[in-house]
Amino acid sequence: MSAAAESTPKPSRRRSGAGAVSRYLDRPYASAQLILLAGGGLLGFGVLMAASTTISASNDQGSTIWTQIVREIEFVIVGVPIFWFAMRAAPRRFRTLAYPAMFIALVSLAAVLVPGIGVGVYGARRWIDIGPLQLQPSEFAKLAILLWAADLLARKQHLKTLTRARHVFIPLLPVFVLVCGMVMLEPDLGTTMCFLLILLGLLWTLGLPMRYFAGVLLAVGGAVTMLAVAEPYRLKRLLTFVHPFQEHRGAGYQTVEGLYALASGGVFGVGLGNGTSKYEWVPNANTDYVFSVIGEELGLLGCVAVLALFALFAYTGMRITRRNADPFVRLAAGGATVWICGQAVINVGYVTALLPVTGIPLPFISAGGTSLLATFLVFGMLVSFARHEPAAVAAAQRAAASGTRSRIERWLRVPVPKAYAAPKRRSKPKPKPAPRPKPRPAPAKRAQPATRAQPAKRAQPQRAAPVRRLPAAPRSSGTAYRSTGTQRRRA
Repeated sequence: MSAAAESTPKPSRRRSGAGAVSRYLDRPYASAQLILLAGGGLLGFGVLMAASTTISASNDQGSTIWTQIVREIEFVIVGVPIFWFAMRAAPRRFRTLAYPAMFIALVSLAAVLVPGIGVGVYGARRWIDIGPLQLQPSEFAKLAILLWAADLLARKQHLKTLTRARHVFIPLLPVFVLVCGMVMLEPDLGTTMCFLLILLGLLWTLGLPMRYFAGVLLAVGGAVTMLAVAEPYRLKRLLTFVHPFQEHRGAGYQTVEGLYALASGGVFGVGLGNGTSKYEWVPNANTDYVFSVIGEELGLLGCVAVLALFALFAYTGMRITRRNADPFVRLAAGGATVWICGQAVINVGYVTALLPVTGIPLPFISAGGTSLLATFLVFGMLVSFARHEPAAVAAAQRAAASGTRSRIERWLRVPVPKAYAAPKRRSKPKPKPAPRPKPRPAPAKRAQPATRAQPAKRAQPQRAAPVRRLPAAPRSSGTAYRSTGTQRRRA
C-alpha cells in the first residue's frame, strides 16, 4: 500500500452516521414514519402498563381483576377507527369541524355542571355517563378549541389583520377565558393548565413578538398561581412542594411514595408486573402516577425509553409544523405538539418532585377512556398533516400516476393527498360609477322673420361637386390621326 493511500483520512463512523440520519430525514415520508413510531411506541407502553396495574386498580375500584385491561382494550378498539378516519382526512376537513366541534364542546361543558347529567367523583363533576361509557367533555374541548383557534388565526393571517395586537387577542383570549372558567367550575385545575398550554403553543407558533408573548406568559403564570392558592388543599400542596418529606403522611404523601417507587426500580427494574408500590402505596398508580410504576418495574431504561419517545414526538411535531405550507396546519400541529408534550413534562415533573402535584395524566399511557380517544384523534390528525407535506404530496402523486403505491396504503384506502393551494384574497368591489344622464336632443331652431336690419337670407342652391376631368391625351405625329380628321371634315 502506498504512503499516499495510508495518509488519506478515512471517514469516521460519526460522520457516516450523521449522513445516514440526514439522508433519512430528507425522505418525503420521514415525518409520517417518525410520528407513527413515536405514537405507536407510547400506545404500546400504555397497554403494557394497563395490564400491569389492572390488579391493583381492581382492588381500589372493587371490581374484577381484568376490568381495567378489558376497558383499555375496548377504548383501543374504539380509538383505532377514529385514528383511521383522522389519518385519511384532509386538513380542510378539520377546518370544517372547527366551529361545530366548538359549539358541542361548550354545550357539553355546560351540561356536565347540571345535576343529574354530570357525574361527580372525588368531589368534582367532570364526567357524563353515555351508556356503558363514561366520557369527560373537557378532553374533547381541548381538541375543539385547538381547531377553532387555529382556523381563526389562519383566517386573520390570510386577511393580513394580525399586525395589530387586538386582532390577535380578540376574540381568542375571551373564548379561552370562558372555557377555562367553565372547567374550573367542575373544578379541574390540571385540565385548565392544558388549555393554557394550547394557548401558549398557538401564540408561539404564530410568531407573536416577544414582548406580547412574555406578557401572556406572565398573565398565565399569575392566573395559575391565583387558582392554586384559592383552595386550601391546593395551597397546601404548593407549600409542601419544596420539602415533601416533612409532610410524608399528609400533603406530601403522593410525592414521597412516587419517589420511593422510582428509586426501588434501579437501572433494569424489578420486572413487568412485579412491582409492589402500586398496591395501596402509590395512589392513582394507573393514571397520574403511572410513570413511577414504569420506573419501578422497567427501571431507568424504561423511563429513558418513554422520555425518548416523547422527545421524538415533540421533534416530529415541530418538523411537521415547519415543513407545511398551510397556515392552519402549522398552527394546529404546533398547538397539538405543545399540548401533548407539555402535559407529559408536567406529569413527569410532579412525579419526580420537580413540580407541584396537579393531577394531569400522562398522554398515551395513563389509563382513561376519554383522554385516550382524544389522543387517538390528535395522533391521526398529525399523521394526516405529515402526509400533506409538499414533498410527501409530490411523492404520493408520482406513485399514484405510475401505479406503485404501497400495499398498506391500498389496503387502508388512504387517499392520495392534494397540494395546498392558498385561497385567493377577495378584492374589495369597486363602486359602480353613477350613470351619466342621456344628452337631450337640441331643439330645432325656428326661422327668424326678416327685418330691415337683417334681411332674409336666400337659400343658396347647392353646388354640384366638380367633375374631375381626365387629362387630354398627348397629340402624336402619326399619319393615322390626320387621316381620320380629314375623313371627318370630308364627311
